[in-house]
Amino acid sequence: MKRLWTIIINLLLLTAPALVWAADPGEKMVDMGTRQVATAGLSAINLFFAGWYNDNKWVFAIIVTVLMGLVGGIIAFITDIFLKAAGLDVSKMDHHE
Repeated sequence: MKRLWTIIINLLLLTAPALVWAADPGEKMVDMGTRQVATAGLSAINLFFAGWYNDNKWVFAIIVTVLMGLVGGIIAFITDIFLKAAGLDVSKMDHHE
């Protein structure tokens, strides 16, 4: 019985956000495939990313995902340097089972 309740609660937690999002009657439906970013007044890197977004959303999504991974790796590397300087051991842990 406990397993059944766990499955039901997990199902509700997974579906509740979608149901709430779908229930908003005040917002008009916007086709994400035709949405464009206004590039007037943008410069440098903002114009660069807006151009990618307007031209091909798949390429934009891939590039942003790769950039997020790179920035996360850089942040982790810098954090390791600071933690080592503070005297903390940041090496891999050995797990013995």
